Amino acid sequence: MPFEFIDNNAPIDRASRKRIRSRAATGKNANRTLVRAPKAHILRNPAASTPFKAPTSLHKTRENQQNKGDDDLIVEIGRPVDDALFFFTNIRHNPQLDGALVNPDNMRSLWVRYFFQDEAYFHCSVATSILCSKNRVDETAQGMRHIAHTYRIVQERLHGKEATSDMTIAILIVMSQYDRLQGQYMRGFIHVQGLYRMAQLRGGVVKLSRECWGIAQKLLRADLEYALQLGSKTLFGDDGIEALCEMGFPYVGNGEQVDSGDGSELDSFLKQTLRTELWAVFADMRRLGAMLNDASAGRRRKLDGVDFHCSILLLGYRILKLNPLDEALGTAMSDLENVIQLGLLAFLVTFLTGLDHRILDKPLLSRRLRLAIKMLSASKDAGQQSQLVQRVIMWSLFVGSAAVFKCSEDDWLNPMTQATMRTLGLYAWEDAKKVLTGFPWVDALHDRAGIVLCSTQILLKFSGATDQFF
Repeated sequence: MPFEFIDNNAPIDRASRKRIRSRAATGKNANRTLVRAPKAHILRNPAASTPFKAPTSLHKTRENQQNKGDDDLIVEIGRPVDDALFFFTNIRHNPQLDGALVNPDNMRSLWVRYFFQDEAYFHCSVATSILCSKNRVDETAQGMRHIAHTYRIVQERLHGKEATSDMTIAILIVMSQYDRLQGQYMRGFIHVQGLYRMAQLRGGVVKLSRECWGIAQKLLRADLEYALQLGSKTLFGDDGIEALCEMGFPYVGNGEQVDSGDGSELDSFLKQTLRTELWAVFADMRRLGAMLNDASAGRRRKLDGVDFHCSILLLGYRILKLNPLDEALGTAMSDLENVIQLGLLAFLVTFLTGLDHRILDKPLLSRRLRLAIKMLSASKDAGQQSQLVQRVIMWSLFVGSAAVFKCSEDDWLNPMTQATMRTLGLYAWEDAKKVLTGFPWVDALHDRAGIVLCSTQILLKFSGATDQFF
């Protein structure tokens, strides 16, 4: 083979690089025939085996822990990979609650392992991260490519032996979140319905939670979030409540043990007025809020993040069991009960943040709560025990402002809040805060919105007085 020299002192252009590669390949592949598999043969390969090459430490860990449950698998992945995957693996809660919650590291390994093991999970996770990182709801070309790969692989897998595997369920959970971030709730609800059928084929969500509680918890979270968005009943219902009660050690129960209250005038009034199940949820939510306040202030140990998450989901299932947001699917309730239930849901959604730590819009809940407040303030119930009813209205206004009400609703929110505070004789945030302590309220999470709403009323009052003077 003759020699051919390249001048290293001159810039190597594209043609020179091509000549170098061709000469090297000639020597390596001399007298050899390159055979490539046809594309049709590649496409016929089953989608069930689409793993990535996992790190050696991952294989060693799996070999050492074959007899242990999936949730016990701890995978150590060095930086910078660990930093890059933190977005997908950490438990999502409001950053304001960092002083009240502590999250165990063992939950992170489950989702990291899936990221490396399965191609469909990888593609769907990347597509979801693109939506969050770009802070947009419309699909990008890159995200569409990833989600198209996911659909292709999942469609083939659903016809195989892994149709109801943990991996397939985890992929559908991420796909439902992808559609939810886009606002495609009806399309995403199809995934949730598919998850429900998969859980039933696995023996029910209770059995699934015993086999892999991390996946079951995410599945129930998706069911609850779609029920809040669409106004429907939760698909898992009582089975979901039972499964959540068995996961870890939630800080609330299933509602069978009713709180007797603290003996205050407000508690006595609500306990007599509300149905037993609604009063039980109200008392449990208030107690959970008090625990968060104590943990943030250092008066008690921090709450476990996983158990707290189970508690929030459990409370959500219990509230929607009383009445879904769609009025056509529920039972008749009094005006006061409507405001209490919807206010509790507004309190709840402040803990259900998305992957970007933001609360997604809840237009149905916002509209229902606004109408319920107006009806209660105009009803005859407001005349009986008027001061106590006004306190309920005030709490619902403030918690709604922190969770679901938008700036576009200020035209009715500010006058209603101003009138309620005037009726109760409240003229400063410190006075309003004393009233709110009798209700579910988390200082680190809700105080900021409460201060803004209260300060707005003071400014409007001062502005009105100034205009009248001139």
